[in-house]
Formats: sequence, structure tokens, C-alpha cells
Amino acid sequence: MSDQKQMGLWGLIKKISGKTSGLENLWDNAHFVLADVPLDRREAKKVLPLGLWPSDPPLGTLFIVDYTKTSFTVPYHEAAMLIHVRTPLGSGLHCCWMVVDDDTAMIYGRELLGYPKKMAQFEFQELDGNIRATVTRRGVKVMDMEGTRGKLQTPPSPVFDFKTFNAGAMGQFFIISPIWLFRPREVIHESYAAEVKLTLNISDSDPLSRLVAGEPRNGRIVVMDIPGSKYNLPVGIAGVNWFANTFYLRFR
Repeated sequence: MSDQKQMGLWGLIKKISGKTSGLENLWDNAHFVLADVPLDRREAKKVLPLGLWPSDPPLGTLFIVDYTKTSFTVPYHEAAMLIHVRTPLGSGLHCCWMVVDDDTAMIYGRELLGYPKKMAQFEFQELDGNIRATVTRRGVKVMDMEGTRGKLQTPPSPVFDFKTFNAGAMGQFFIISPIWLFRPREVIHESYAAEVKLTLNISDSDPLSRLVAGEPRNGRIVVMDIPGSKYNLPVGIAGVNWFANTFYLRFR
């Protein structure tokens, strides 16, 4: 019997939503290439729900990851833009764009945690610890990241272990949706500083290039496990204006 069948739907929902830590990771041996990027403040503010503001200075994190083993679907790839935000409940992250190449991962991510996942095509090559990865969607190579591994980072800074504020997920009403606060667990096995080369191409369906306002910094190559979430709480409402401003990033 497969791991996902053993866990069952209710077990998966509880684990993802932070109701239980569980004995099995949701993701094992995930290989990331990631970097921070400065953001255009005006464009970042447009895509944030009510009660979230860009960090000062505005900053985002872009990543592409190879999930080599999961407990709920087959191995798959993912890419995302995480905006660093300030809120009345503290600083954290908000995901304004995410793509995957597995439909099960897309459905669970959107319906349970509010990640605005869409389908895309990926190339992910890892050689001698270095990573070259690309994301293509609707005939456009949206993102190209090349990471050259440098020094080992000890202790490593977190990747996902921050307060995360996403809109949608459970209880969503499409145009008006709840904002959920959760905090992923993570176990980092390897973390290296990396020189990251980033190319973003103009895409009407995935307008990331409008958000980014400078060259990548704080590049990293990371290998880690993700056991689940520490908690998952509704903390606000995202309204019509947010829906209109994020339509292309989330739905096209």
C-alpha cells in the first residue's frame, strides 16, 4: 500500500494544517536553489491582502525545488515567489505565485494551504552539488536559476520556518477569501551559500518580472525535509481589490 493511502485523507489534512506532527515527513530530501530579490514596493503592495505590507526594504525569495520523495503524491518540482511581509501579528512570508508539475500537489496546495499553484514545465539538473533549473509556462521560459555551490552554512538560516500568511485555502469564496497563518516545520540537512544567476522573462500569465527590482542576493542551495506545520489559524480576510490585483498571478 502506498504511503499516501496509509496516511489517509484526514491524516493528511491534519498533518498539513498543523493539527499533529505525525511520524512521517510530508516531503523528504527536497533539493532547493533559492535567492532573495529586491522588489518594487508599489507592485508588491498591489498583490498583498489587507493587513500585509512589504518588508522594509521590500524583499522577496524566489526558489525552484526538486521534491524527490513525498508522502502524498509522486516526486515533483515546484517554484515560487515568497514576499517578505510585515503584519500586526509579526513579520513573515506571503506566497503570491507558485507553480508545480503534479496535479495532486497543485490541488492540495491550493485547497488546504492557500498556495496559488498552477501547472508548469520544469527542467532541474544537479551536478557536483550545483543546480540549473528552469520554469516554462504557456511557451514562455518564465524563470531560469543557476546556483553554484559555495561554503557550507553552519548553522543554516530557515527556508520555510517563518510565519506564513496565505489567502484562500479552506473556507475560500473565490473573490473573498480567508487569510491563514501557519508555520511550516523543516529539518535542514545541508545548506550552502551559492552564487545564483537569475533570469526572468516577461509573461502576461506570470508577471514576476514586474515585481523584481534588482539582482539576486543571499543565494543558497539547500537539502531538507518538511514534516508538516506547527499551526494553522484564520487571521483575516482578503477582498475584491486583492482578487483583482492578483488574478493573473493566481488564475491565468
